[in-house]
Amino acid sequence: MQSNDVGMTFWEHLEELRRRIIVSAVAIAVFTILSLSFSKPIERVILFPLETSIYTLLANAIDVASGAEASTLGFLALTLRSGTSNINAELFKVGPLEGIMAYLKLGITTGILLALPLILYHIWAFVFPALNTKERRFAVPLFLIIVVFFILGATFAYFIVTPVVLQFSAQLLPELPNRWDLEKYINFVTRLILGFGIAFELPIVMAFLARIGVIDSRGFREKQSYALLGICVMSALLTPADPGSMLLMAIPLFVLYQLGIFFAYLVEKEAET
Repeated sequence: MQSNDVGMTFWEHLEELRRRIIVSAVAIAVFTILSLSFSKPIERVILFPLETSIYTLLANAIDVASGAEASTLGFLALTLRSGTSNINAELFKVGPLEGIMAYLKLGITTGILLALPLILYHIWAFVFPALNTKERRFAVPLFLIIVVFFILGATFAYFIVTPVVLQFSAQLLPELPNRWDLEKYINFVTRLILGFGIAFELPIVMAFLARIGVIDSRGFREKQSYALLGICVMSALLTPADPGSMLLMAIPLFVLYQLGIFFAYLVEKEAET
């Protein structure tokens, strides 16, 4: 990509930024309207974690991987499926406006997600000309890595973390009925997915800290026992249901920490050349 704005003034840059913000806002508005027109599929997506057990997902994954043949994996899938139970919870609306607000929130959130590729493109197109040749060489891979890790974190939260947490919450105080506020449920699911998407950027943050000289890969290795303790504490707070649920979160985060050490090492090697 060639830089075509070398001679642009401050006001021309500001005008370009304004134009890109307007285009992004229009894209969000268009996709939001489309999302509100197809609210049923979106409703099924947001209710999926509530209606799905993590053990059912694992059993289905085993069936896909091993096929229909009788095997140890097939027996494991059957065992997982036999122990599953739907989350016994009911969503309700507190007042007449809550249904409207939940409907709008779902539409706007979906609209932003659908418009996100276009928004990221305009951010990229605005920033890219200001980078030098060396920075441009790393910008594209870094951008792709950030996007991939965010998607991995969001997917992990949606298919694994959210059903586990909901199942645990529904089983607490069994003598009380599980009647959950619709808007709070939507806020919980979206924040959890967003939170894990950001948490999965841990290797990128570690590489950045190594790049600016705050801590190197050796320092990360020396402190990994403290990192493991912190990861376990955080996982226990998020899913205190049982050790298995905690490990579902702790293991991926610790693997990401090890990957961050490797990224920090690569950054150091690059700086030496």
